[in-house]
Amino acid sequence: MNDEDTPGAEDGEEEFGQEAEAHQDRGADSDMSGFMESARQSSAWLNSIDKMLEPTRRHIRMMESTRQAIESVMGPGNAVYQAALDAQRRSRAFAEPFLALQSDLSDIYDWHGRINDVVRSVSLPRTLLDQLAATAALFLPSNLVGLDTENLYTILKMCEDEGLSLAWAPRTEIVQALFPLGTRQERYALLAERRDDVLDDVDASLQVVTHPELTGMVAILSTATRTARAGFGEGAQALAGNVLETAMKGYGNAWIRSSFPQVTYPPRAGHHGTIGSALGDTADWGDLTLLQFKHYLVLAGMRNAFGPGATQDTFNRHLGAHQASPDAYRPEFVLPAILLAHALLRALDQDLDHPDNEEDET
Repeated sequence: MNDEDTPGAEDGEEEFGQEAEAHQDRGADSDMSGFMESARQSSAWLNSIDKMLEPTRRHIRMMESTRQAIESVMGPGNAVYQAALDAQRRSRAFAEPFLALQSDLSDIYDWHGRINDVVRSVSLPRTLLDQLAATAALFLPSNLVGLDTENLYTILKMCEDEGLSLAWAPRTEIVQALFPLGTRQERYALLAERRDDVLDDVDASLQVVTHPELTGMVAILSTATRTARAGFGEGAQALAGNVLETAMKGYGNAWIRSSFPQVTYPPRAGHHGTIGSALGDTADWGDLTLLQFKHYLVLAGMRNAFGPGATQDTFNRHLGAHQASPDAYRPEFVLPAILLAHALLRALDQDLDHPDNEEDET
């Protein structure tokens, strides 16, 4: 704050000039109080600057980790490595003046956008999918880290065909137990057999979702898991379906379009059209990029959930809401519905901007 903006600054100087001796002690106290207030404001300003710069430092560390991991696996003479190296160089070029506090801090957002553009441009051809494991923690949900190429392809096909999401939950052990099973009924049966473990994993994962716009939906989905534990499958499925619809309507469609900007979407497309466009345009990986892989995993099982038609073989949110019947509410649909809603909330929480907590002024 400038001295000239301080309320009563000029009045104080006049009074001090007119009655210097009478107010000597009080003037000293006032000067000390002003000094302490200035120091407090400077400290608060520096703390706010440090908080603003933390995303910059985090991105630099992430890019360096990515570059080193790719180099150790594939060597320096490949396109992915070169892209990561270029991204790192750009990040440092933009970050150094910010970290030195020598340029306008608003440029941080421009820098962040440029780095995201660079990383989004790194293509993920099928032949390089094996190398994804080297930097999996950056691009895969934690429960899928360590799985090989065939496992990842199996998960994508399984999710699309059977209306599942296996991102962030259930635990790796359960995911791996699904691979050797040959039919949807067998996989649904395994999930039902491990119901409490699956719900434990969902509940634990939901603790990570802290965005204020999502916490209400987290509360309802947590109610759905408790309802499922109590044996009221229809209620749990209905709650999970409503959370999925609410998340899609409020944020999901915009999130999909932002995550897959290369896709051409039909005008006024609904949930099914938006999801289908994103999945169809990236079929067989196409131009899927590193940052989009996790998003694709979340979307893979959602096409069936919003699919049209009067019959279903997997969970269908539309039929459950608009054509309720025992066929639409089946015991085997309960966990898939909860897993789909959970994965979307996790993905949205990662990608939505989290408002900074303002420090209270005292």
